[in-house]
Amino acid sequence: MTEVDALQDALAGEHAVIWGYGVVGAEAAEQHLPAVRAAEQAHRTRRDDTADLLRSMSAEPIESEAYYELPFPVTDPALAVSLAVHLEEGSAAAWRFVLGQTEDAELRRTALVALSESALQAVQWRLQAGIAPATVAFPGQ
Repeated sequence: MTEVDALQDALAGEHAVIWGYGVVGAEAAEQHLPAVRAAEQAHRTRRDDTADLLRSMSAEPIESEAYYELPFPVTDPALAVSLAVHLEEGSAAAWRFVLGQTEDAELRRTALVALSESALQAVQWRLQAGIAPATVAFPGQ
């Protein structure tokens, strides 16, 4: 797999995370909505930056799907927070994969920042959900 392929996979993940945060926001408790909006915006920015990076590599960024399959039904605020954890774990995994597909220092830095931000956001959601431990030894694994 090439760097471009890995970035396309990470971009696909960002599209899915953004869609998923729409579901999270629809079911989240009122006190979580600012965090939902902030997380979604962070992924929108990462999506746009990743698409720009792919264009700079002469690749056409993949488009978002119209619909994504949820890992479980989201019918209440607790499940919304669980979905947010799942979304951030998936994002961390996608960016961890990019790290393993490149030797380019700048791309590795980009992937490491994305991995770290998703891992940190997952910790915040685990804390909200009362999941212990809130941290994991190897984010994205």
